[in-house]
Amino acid sequence: MSYKWYRCPICGNPKMFMIRTDTILINFPGYCKKCKQQSIITIEPKRRIVNS
Repeated sequence: MSYKWYRCPICGNPKMFMIRTDTILINFPGYCKKCKQQSIITIEPKRRIVNS
């Protein structure tokens, strides 16, 4: 498994919280400690398209 840091969509803080590459979040209330604001976050993993 690999992890990456999610950036704050308001201030751009590079370490808002850590997510895995297969994480799915829908309407997640994320809070940034740097700018002290809350934002609703939706994250879906990238889908792989396989041509057959």
